[in-house]
Amino acid sequence: MTTIINALKTYIKTYSGIGASGVVMVDYLSGNPDEFAISPQPGNKIVEGYIDGGSLRQFPFAFQMMASTADEAERITNNGFYEGISDWFESQTIAGTLPTLNSNQHPTLIEALTQPALFQQGESDTGIYSMQCRLEYDQDKP
Repeated sequence: MTTIINALKTYIKTYSGIGASGVVMVDYLSGNPDEFAISPQPGNKIVEGYIDGGSLRQFPFAFQMMASTADEAERITNNGFYEGISDWFESQTIAGTLPTLNSNQHPTLIEALTQPALFQQGESDTGIYSMQCRLEYDQDKP
């Protein structure tokens, strides 16, 4: 059985903006620039129940990035990265190229729900950007 979080991690690593050396983790950023994390967020799991016992479901998550914020050009680049991945989510949804889930789960969309925000900036020249997203999928009846 594949977990949704692992399917998302595998899927997001295919985004070209992350690069071959990019590190994608779950619920953790070590503090090094150019690290990424997927963090599940609170929200309703079942969006709508179907008559046949199946349901429309969602998996809300934050997509976070530890990045250098030392100067204006870096902060603009960081925001540009998020514009790119948001557009990628949209184009992947249109193309039907979505995360591979379990055989009873059928993804229908992945989307960014918010603009990225500089979530946390410490005393160093790095900060954590965060963008709220969601994966929506149909699940067959149990």
